[in-house]
Amino acid sequence: EFQKLFFMNKDNHGNLFIIQDSNCIYYYHKKEGVFKKINITGIPISDIVDFFIDGSNRMWVVMKGYNRCYDIQREDASGDITLLPQKTNLIYQTSLIYCFNDEQSLYYIDKEFNFYAFHIPTQKNEFIANLGKEIQERGKISSIVHYHNSYFVGFLMDGILLLEKQKETDHYQIQSLPINSGVFCLKKDRFQDVVWIGTDGQGVYLYSNPLYSIKSMVLSNYTEKIERPVRAIYLDDERTFWVGTKGNGILKIYDYEFDKNISDCRAEVLTTSNSALSSNAVYCFAKSHRNLLWIGDEEGLTYYSYREKRIKSIPIRIGNEDFKYIHDIYETADSELWLASVGMGVVKARIAGTPDNPVIVDAQRYVINDGELGSNYFFTIYAENEANLLFGNKGYGVFRYNETTNGLEPVSTHKYENMTLNNILAISKDSSNNYLFGTSYGLIKYTSETSYQLFNAKNGFLNNTIHAILRNSSDNFWLSTNLGLINFDTKRNVFRSYGFGDGLKVVEFSDGAGFRDSRTGTLFFGGINGVVAIRADGRPEQLYMPPVYFDKLSIFGEQYNLGEFLTRKKETEVLNLQYDQNFFSVSFASVDYLNGNNRTYFYKLKGLSDQWVNNGSESGVSFTNMAPGEYTLLVKYYNSVFDKESDVYSLVIRMGDPWYASWWAYLIYALCLLLLVALLIRSFILRSKRKKQELLNEIEKRHQKNVFESKLRFFTNIAHEFCTPLTLIYGPCGRILSSKGLSKFVVDYVQMIQTNAERLNNLIHELIEFRRIETGNREVRVESLNVSFIVKGIAKTFVEMAKSRNITFLSKIPEQVMWNSDKGFLNTIIINLISNAFKYTPDGQSIKIEVDTNGENVLILRVANEGSTIKEKDFQYIFNRYTILDNFENQDEKNFSRNGLGLAISYNMAKLLNGTLKVENTSDGWVMFTLTLPVMELTTGVSETKRLTAEYIPKIDTQPILKLPQYEFDKMRPTLLVVDDEIEMLWFIGEIFSGDFNVVTLQDPERLDQVMNEVYPNVIICDVMMPGIGGIELTRRIKSVKETAHIPIIVVSGRHEMEQQMEALSAGVEMYITKPFSAEYLRISVCQVMERKEVLKNYFSSPISSFEKSDGKLTHKESKKFLQSVLKIVNDNITNKDLTPRYIADRLAISPRSLYRKMEEIGEGSPTDLIKECRLHIAKDLLLTTKKTIDEIVFDSGFSNKVTFFKVFREKYECTPKEFRQKYLWEVQ
Repeated sequence: EFQKLFFMNKDNHGNLFIIQDSNCIYYYHKKEGVFKKINITGIPISDIVDFFIDGSNRMWVVMKGYNRCYDIQREDASGDITLLPQKTNLIYQTSLIYCFNDEQSLYYIDKEFNFYAFHIPTQKNEFIANLGKEIQERGKISSIVHYHNSYFVGFLMDGILLLEKQKETDHYQIQSLPINSGVFCLKKDRFQDVVWIGTDGQGVYLYSNPLYSIKSMVLSNYTEKIERPVRAIYLDDERTFWVGTKGNGILKIYDYEFDKNISDCRAEVLTTSNSALSSNAVYCFAKSHRNLLWIGDEEGLTYYSYREKRIKSIPIRIGNEDFKYIHDIYETADSELWLASVGMGVVKARIAGTPDNPVIVDAQRYVINDGELGSNYFFTIYAENEANLLFGNKGYGVFRYNETTNGLEPVSTHKYENMTLNNILAISKDSSNNYLFGTSYGLIKYTSETSYQLFNAKNGFLNNTIHAILRNSSDNFWLSTNLGLINFDTKRNVFRSYGFGDGLKVVEFSDGAGFRDSRTGTLFFGGINGVVAIRADGRPEQLYMPPVYFDKLSIFGEQYNLGEFLTRKKETEVLNLQYDQNFFSVSFASVDYLNGNNRTYFYKLKGLSDQWVNNGSESGVSFTNMAPGEYTLLVKYYNSVFDKESDVYSLVIRMGDPWYASWWAYLIYALCLLLLVALLIRSFILRSKRKKQELLNEIEKRHQKNVFESKLRFFTNIAHEFCTPLTLIYGPCGRILSSKGLSKFVVDYVQMIQTNAERLNNLIHELIEFRRIETGNREVRVESLNVSFIVKGIAKTFVEMAKSRNITFLSKIPEQVMWNSDKGFLNTIIINLISNAFKYTPDGQSIKIEVDTNGENVLILRVANEGSTIKEKDFQYIFNRYTILDNFENQDEKNFSRNGLGLAISYNMAKLLNGTLKVENTSDGWVMFTLTLPVMELTTGVSETKRLTAEYIPKIDTQPILKLPQYEFDKMRPTLLVVDDEIEMLWFIGEIFSGDFNVVTLQDPERLDQVMNEVYPNVIICDVMMPGIGGIELTRRIKSVKETAHIPIIVVSGRHEMEQQMEALSAGVEMYITKPFSAEYLRISVCQVMERKEVLKNYFSSPISSFEKSDGKLTHKESKKFLQSVLKIVNDNITNKDLTPRYIADRLAISPRSLYRKMEEIGEGSPTDLIKECRLHIAKDLLLTTKKTIDEIVFDSGFSNKVTFFKVFREKYECTPKEFRQKYLWEVQ
C-alpha cells in the first residue's frame, strides 16, 4: 500500500502513523485492520524534514520553514483517532536543512549551518555552534545525538564530530573522533550510558565515558627498536617518559601528555652502545633527592644526570664482587640508598660525593639463608616511611629491616598451603593498615599473622599472578596480571577486571613495572609489548544488571536453534529433548557492553543437584548422560563492579523417556521390583530374626551361666553355713534318743527331727559335690574295679525299701565284671540312678538294673522303672544344670527332689569319665537311664594325700515308710481332712488336731472324691503344691460343688509370693498360711474358721436375717421384693392408658384390696399415687432432656389428656410445664 518514500512513527500506545502524501496522515485502525486517512492542511511532503512523536505522546511534523504539533486523541469505543493542533515555541527564521530528535528534544541545523537544540518539555531553544566549516569539509549530516553535555554529529561520508561543552565558557569545543569512514546512524542505548555508532564499512563502534580512561601504547607501533618487555616506567618533572625494557635499553619520550599521541612526541632509545648503561636489561627507575635519576639494571647501578643530560655509571662492590640484578631502588632523605637484587639480597649504602657526581660508600649487604643464590631473590621495596622498609622476596615472603638488630626479619612466619604465596612481587598498604602482597598465587590482604584474605582466580581475578600494585586512592588499587588489569577496592573487597574486551592492547604485564604520576594521578603499567596509562576523568557508572537469556543449544557438539526445542507451559519455557539427546550444552547471555567481562556465572541444575556451581566467566554449561526426567536450570551471575548478585533465571529441561521407560514398562518393572523387594525384605527379616535370635540366645546363655554360677555359689555358701546348725540339731537328737524312759510322743517327734536333719544334710552334701564338679575341683582317679560286686552291693541296700512298697526289684548282673573307672564316681552314679527309679516308681510296680560289657569295648549300665513316662520335650531338662538349679531354688513346688540334683551330678561325672548318660522311654512303658563308660587308663602317680581325700557318696534313703496312726472316730467331734503328699506332714498335722477333731489324712489328692463320699469334713487343710492336683485346683473343685462349697479350706505353702496368695484367695480359700508355721497358729486358725462358720449358721437361723436395714428402717425382704415387682409393672406399662391399681393387682394375681393392704403395710402410698408420681417423674425428665412439645410429653408420659396433666403437674411443682422448662433448663445445661 505504501511503496514510495514515506515518514513513519508509532505513539506510546502502539498506534502506527505514516506520512506519504501532502496534507494527510495515515494511521492503522486496529479494530478494523485497515489504514485510515486524516486530512490536514499545510503539510507539503516535500518540505518535511522530520516526523516524530515525543515522550508526551504528541505528534511533531517539522518542515523547512515551520512546524506543526498535534495532540493524539483516540476514542475507546470506535478506535478512531483525531489530531488536535497544539501551539509551540519552536520558531526559526531561517529554513532548516537538517532536523533530528530523541523524543525530548529537537536538534536542527538551518541554512546558515547554525546548530540549535530545542528542549520540548521546557520549550526552550539553545544555540550550540555553527557547523558551516565542518559541513563544507565533511558533507551531509546523517545523525545527531545528545550525550550528557555533549553532542555527536555523524557525517554520512566522513566520520563523526564530538561537540563538548566547556565548563569555563559554556562554549562547545569541536573535536573529531578517530573513525575514518562514513557514519550511517547514531543511537543512544536505552539501558546503558553508551552511544552506538553505525559506520559505512567499519562496523559498529561503542562510545562511553567511564570513570577511568585507559590508553594502550604498543611500542612496536612507534619504533622498531623496542621488542622486549617493559620492566621499568618513570615520568619525571620535565614530562619525559622513561620506559625501561628487558633487553632493548631505555626508551625516552619527551614532552609526554596523556591526551597526546606519542607518535607526535620526540623519542630516543638509550642502550649500552650509545650511553653508559651497564646493561640493556633495565629493571627499575627511582627518583633521587639530587638532580639525577637512579637506574637499576642487570649489571648494577647507573644514574641519569639532568645537568649533564647523560647516563653515568656508579659501581657498587660488596667484598670482591659487583652488586648486580637490581630490581628496586629507594633513597631516603638522609642520603641512604637501598637496593633490592634478585639473587644477591639487599644492600644499604650511603651516598657521598657531590650532588651531580654521587659516590656509593659504606655498602652493607643483607641476605637470608647464608646468602644462597636461590633464597635471595628480592623483587621490591616498600617504604611505609624512611624508618620502616619492607622487602618482597620470591620464595620466602616479606621481610622487614630491623634497625636494632641491623638485619632482615620475616614479617609473617605463617606457612601457606600453596608455596607460591611466598613469591612476593609487589607490596602496598591501604588506609586500614592492611598490607597488600602481590604474589604468584594471588593478592594477599594481610592484617595480622592470623587474619588475612586471599584473592585470586577462584574469586574471579583474571589471573593468579600479581606483577605490580599501584594505589589510585586511599582504598582503591590497580593490579597488573598476566591477562589484564584489576581495579580493586580494599574497603569493600570488590574489583573490576579490564582485558582485551575493554580495549586493552597490552594485557600481559611485567614484574614491578608500574608507576604513579603524583602530579596528574595517572597510573602506568608496563607489559610485554607496551605500556598502559590510566587516568580517572570520567563519570561513575550507573548500576545496570541485565537479565540472562538462554540463546544457544548444542547437542553432541552440533549447534541447533534453541527455539525449535522450546515449548511454553503457562508462563514457563520448557526445553524438550529426546532421551538419545542427553549430551548437550546450553548457552546463555546477559547483554552488558561495559562490564561484561566482570561477572561470574553460577548455575544449578535442580533435580540433579542443590549446589550452585561456579562457572567463572563461561556463559554456557554442558550436561552429559542426563537421565530422563524434568530438571530446572537456574542461572545467576555476580557483578564484581557493583558487588551485586543478579536475579535467578530459569529454564525447564525435560528429558524424554526411552521405550523401556514407558508407563507399561514401569508397571512391569514395578511389579518385578515389588516382588524382588518382598523377597529381599523377607530374606532380610529372616536373616535379622535369625541373627537377633542367635544374639539373644548367646546373651541368654551368657546370662544363664552368670546366674547359674551366682546361684550355685550362693547355695553352696548357704549349705556350708547350714552344716553347724544341722550338727547341733542332729547331735542333740541322738543324745535324747539314747536316754531311757522317754515317752512315745517324745521319741516320735525327735526321730522326725533327726530324719529330716539327715535329709537336709544329704542335700547339702549334694550341693557341695555339684559345686566341686562344676568348678573342676574333682579329679578323676581311675583304678581297676569289680563292677559286679559294687552294683550288687548297692542293689542289696534297696531290697527292704522295695519290700515295704511292694516293688519288684530285678537285676541282671554278670559275675566278675572288671573295669577301669573312678570308684567314687561309679558309686555315686549307681546310687543316684536307683534312687531316682524308686522315687518315681508307684507302689506295686517294677524296677530292673542290668550290667553289660558289650564285647569288652564299653561298660553299659541300665536302670529302668515302670510308671509314668517322660515327655520327649522334657528330656533336655533332666540333666540341664540350669533347670536343676532353678528347680532347687523353687523346690517347694514339689517338681524337685534330691534325685534331680543327683542326676545332674551323675551326668557330669559320666562326662568326666568320658562316658554318656541318656534317658529314653521304651515301647512297653518303661523309663530307662543308660550309662555308657569307655575303657580308661589307670591313674598313676596319685599322691597319698589325694588318695585319702574324702569322696562324696550319696546317702541311701532306704528307711521304711513312716506309718500313719489310725485315729479313733468320734461322732461328737468335728471332722478335719488333711491333704498332703508328704506323709510326715500328714502325721505332724494329725498329731496337732487328733485330740479335738476326727482327723482324716489323704496323701493322694486324686482320691479326694472317694474320701468325700465316705466322710463329710467340717474343715479342710491342704498343701498348695502336690503332684497331680495342686491345692488351688483342689479348692476350686470343692467350691464348685453346691454340697461342699460351704466347707472352709485352709492352705499351707512354702511360697510367699503375693500373687500366689491372691490366686488362692480368689479360688475360695479362707486362709493362706506360709511355711514354716507355728503349730499353735495353725490350731488357732482352724478354731477361728470353725467359730466363724458357727456364727454365720446362727445368724441365718434367726428371724433378723430376713430383714434389711435401709435409711434407718428395717424392711422385710419379702416386702421389698413385692414393692420392686409393683414398680416394674408400672415402669413397663407407663404409657398404657389401662394402667390402674386393678391392672397391677391382676398382674400380681391378687385382689385390689390385697394390693392396697400390702402397700399400706410397707408404708408406701396408694397404687394410684404411685402411678401418678412415676408419670410425673417421666414428664419432668422429658421436659429437661428433650426438645419435644408439651403435647408430645403428655402422651409419652402416659396421661390421657392435657387438663389432667397440667393440674397434677402444677400441684406437684407449683408451675406450668413451660415455666418449669424455662426455669430449670439453663441449670441442667
